[in-house]
Amino acid sequence: MSNSFSYIPYDHIGITLAVIGIALAFVVLVWNAVKAIHDWRQLAKKPTADTLADHGQRIHKLEEHMEDIDRKLDGDWAFRQREVEMNKLMLRAIRGLLAHSIDGNDVSALKELDKEIGNYLVDHQK
Repeated sequence: MSNSFSYIPYDHIGITLAVIGIALAFVVLVWNAVKAIHDWRQLAKKPTADTLADHGQRIHKLEEHMEDIDRKLDGDWAFRQREVEMNKLMLRAIRGLLAHSIDGNDVSALKELDKEIGNYLVDHQK
């Protein structure tokens, strides 16, 4: 019995095709990854006129919004300051009434507070 070894190339065609297919798939995968990174860098590096215009519109809109918020905050601050003044005046008036009710005196202080409250109401009425 003689053992003869014979190599027939078509025995390994399936394996060879599989290896070639895997290699091509790997090349395509790497190519797509490199292309995606390149496109991303180009987009980040050099914005187009459309993206610049869009950014400009967004910035302008945000600036207008901030100006609106600033106006509202200024109005709120002024209102808060008027409330503080009014509260101080009311506390002084209550203190004067309390002093008058305790000892019956201090009528001149009550008259002065009445004038002050009248002036405040005239000055701050809208």
